[in-house]
Amino acid sequence: MKNKKRWIRNVRNVSVLFLLASNFSNALIARGEENTPISTLSSGQVNEIPEIKEAPTASHFFPEELKKWNPTTDADTIHNVSKVPLAKRIKSEQTNKDQSLDAKVVSLAIANRNTSGTPSQGSSDKAVYNFTHWQYIDTMVAWAGSAGEGIIVPPSGDLTDSAHRNGVPVLGTVFFPPTAYGGKPEWVDQFVQKAADGSFPMADKLLELADYYGFDGWFINQETASNPTTAKAMKEFLAYLQAHKKPEMDIMWYDSMLENGSISWQGALNDRNKMYFQNNDKKVSDNMFLDFNWQYSPSKLVSSAKKATELTRSPYDLFAGIDVQAQGFNTATKPSSIVVNGKPLVSLGLYCPDWTLRDGANYDIPTYWKNEEKFWVNSAGDPRDTSMKSNEWQGISRYYVEKSPVTSLPFTTNFNVGNGDRFYQNGNLSKEGTFNNRSIQDVMPTYRWILDNKGNQLKADIDYSDAFNGGSSIALTGSTIPQGETTMKLYKSELLLTGKEVAKIVSKGPAEMTLKLNFKNETAPVTIKGTTNAIGTWRETRFELNRFQNKTIDTISLTINGTTEASTKINLGQFAILDETPLVVSPVENATIVGQSIEEDLYANLRLKWDSKGDATSMYNVYRINEQGERQFEGSTANTAYYVTKQKRPSTNQLNYIIVPVDKNQLEHLAQASQVSFAFKDLQAPQANFTANKSFVKVGEKVTLTSTSSLSAEKLDWTIEGGTPDKSNEKQVETTFSKAGKYTIQLSASNQAGSTTATKENYITVYDDSFTEPLVNLSLTAINATASGFTSTNESPKQALDGKLQTKWCDNGNDHPWMMVDLGKLTSIIGFKTAHAEAGGENPEWNSRDYEILVSQDNQNWTQVIQREKNTAGVTEDSIPLTEARYVKLQLNKAEQTGKVARIYEFEILGFQKTGIDVLNN
Repeated sequence: MKNKKRWIRNVRNVSVLFLLASNFSNALIARGEENTPISTLSSGQVNEIPEIKEAPTASHFFPEELKKWNPTTDADTIHNVSKVPLAKRIKSEQTNKDQSLDAKVVSLAIANRNTSGTPSQGSSDKAVYNFTHWQYIDTMVAWAGSAGEGIIVPPSGDLTDSAHRNGVPVLGTVFFPPTAYGGKPEWVDQFVQKAADGSFPMADKLLELADYYGFDGWFINQETASNPTTAKAMKEFLAYLQAHKKPEMDIMWYDSMLENGSISWQGALNDRNKMYFQNNDKKVSDNMFLDFNWQYSPSKLVSSAKKATELTRSPYDLFAGIDVQAQGFNTATKPSSIVVNGKPLVSLGLYCPDWTLRDGANYDIPTYWKNEEKFWVNSAGDPRDTSMKSNEWQGISRYYVEKSPVTSLPFTTNFNVGNGDRFYQNGNLSKEGTFNNRSIQDVMPTYRWILDNKGNQLKADIDYSDAFNGGSSIALTGSTIPQGETTMKLYKSELLLTGKEVAKIVSKGPAEMTLKLNFKNETAPVTIKGTTNAIGTWRETRFELNRFQNKTIDTISLTINGTTEASTKINLGQFAILDETPLVVSPVENATIVGQSIEEDLYANLRLKWDSKGDATSMYNVYRINEQGERQFEGSTANTAYYVTKQKRPSTNQLNYIIVPVDKNQLEHLAQASQVSFAFKDLQAPQANFTANKSFVKVGEKVTLTSTSSLSAEKLDWTIEGGTPDKSNEKQVETTFSKAGKYTIQLSASNQAGSTTATKENYITVYDDSFTEPLVNLSLTAINATASGFTSTNESPKQALDGKLQTKWCDNGNDHPWMMVDLGKLTSIIGFKTAHAEAGGENPEWNSRDYEILVSQDNQNWTQVIQREKNTAGVTEDSIPLTEARYVKLQLNKAEQTGKVARIYEFEILGFQKTGIDVLNN
């Protein structure tokens, strides 16, 4: 979108059949199953496992990269596939009189923090955009792309899983930035290049990506100024996509480029841009997103709707954009702005409603949920409420009817929103620690919230403090009275009963549950009482539905009857309507480990993969079997690949896993599970190493020495020449020196496999009052600076040497950017201070991750003096022994946490203008 700043952004190992003691077999009992003999379980086996150091991440491409993409050679692809089919969806009746049954909503959401580095299958970060108000949107665009990371970005698989489970198609993004934001005309030319046979190779690649990963089309945003030839090719490109895509796939075009190739945002469908929407009787794009500037002339929407009709297209194929990126529900333009006489003129396009998490909440989760409710529903938290005026944010529910994917049986939800503080299984705590996993997000209630209190005073919210399955439940809080009643309308549905189904609600708290169903073509609801049994600290209320054979459930409600007169909290942990006849799931087969990396000889990061036809399967649970033979939950996925990280080496040197299919009734099937093992190489002696916070100090000044030895080190032994203390066994030790001189530091690191020693001769230089040479930032007097590249003269390497945090060196064109400084003469250097992206006010995830610093006296022979990995800090300080050099090189081996753009605001070279420093003879 125009004028938008894009912040988006060996070891010998064997996988073998593991046979553990009988207590392992005892650990394999699942609810509803008998113990499964270990010998009957499927097991995969491989002999060599490729080393893949990085975790799997979602894809992003420049055109030439996509042209070369091959899923068989890209190790990450198996982790990025969505296997959740797009659910059938139905419309609700109007919840309020203003809701349109025809107009649609598209959300262009920055669902992931950056274009690059998005974990394929979730992470330990709870603060993720886990959108749940799917009932109010018709399409999700995974908005992403940047000139520094990639401009063709498929949605991450976990987002597609979540969207599809809710019946919402999700589109990837093709984003050609304005030249002011790094856009390059050659990218557009590469994109629309036609082959000799008349095909468009990049169009074929877009279709291949969508088909392989399982998403539903593309949002194409072309904002790079071009020419008539390229513009004509783009129109032909879109027509080619239409002719070759699957009928259910959508292509959405952004109102930006005109037929002459110039960029001119119309804010309307008109004769200047209609050729990218419809060409006579040929559809060019399925939908068009109209630029925001219609708001300055609302009549543009009237003319746009008319033009669409003239082109024999629905006005609701047009989406009037509202930019909520900066202000969210405080934005001046409201959804009511496109409504005339109670009816939306066209459909609604929301640009960056993820404001609710990002700027609107600064990633604070409780604030996020409050923002989400106000944004999508209204400030009353009730879609029936129509009291808000048109100059207020009335919520999306005001004008757009709810839709529901509850259209097939069995239906089960755990009210799991896809993140949490810990993970539960059947009411039991399975894993501590924050997480996000949108892949297993459940279908949340269609109505958020419709509660009618009689005597009770209850309100509903998302609750992370307890859950039945996953990381969350619904909490009803407030007060109840004996015989008080709260009716909670949950789901719009279309469920045809066979007479074999039961309904279940799992709850906790002082209340009795009654089921209330409305059936199709019947006016009066039916109230059904159930029987209740305990499930640990939860209880399950069961409702028999056999008398409703051949009836179709239209809406599902619960009645909560208070049992006490007090403030209360009632949790809803699971709701299901299902046939309890055992389901037959496909076996999990050929479980293998297809990638591994070892961290410091102590931790394994493993890529697991397996095969399954997926019949009656909703997901797979991945367990590690500990040394006592007990199952230890690692995670769940709807995919047939999973990444386990930080797997600590056990005393047996072998890690054992079992992949268990879970059916659509939420039951595990251990008889159809598969197992796989990983063997560490024999433990090696740890690598010893250390750093000092200062290497040139005055007598009596404290020096902090820190071990950076391998994590496998079990014992450390310091020898500090001339220091007080001069011995230590701690990871970090503070010491002082009482006399001027140069001192050697030694550190030995050992474990059961042996020991290594790091010795740094003359590492610490100590001076006394006789030394008066001033310490300076040598960068300020450098005579020259060169670099691998820079975006403009205003972001050249000189800008990183000027002593100002308002300027920077930026290189977005090289995989491993570097800058070199010529100090003009030999100097004495003692350290460096580097200001990364965060120090200049930018995204902390853009801080340089891995870098090294080298020095030279002649610009030919170089010595590495600093190597730092996995940095996250905005400012880093690195000390070195007193070293004479004229040239200094900063090499960024990983320029960002996830991407490759160099952003260095300051690179200070600390030292002295003189050489031959002798602290003993001043």
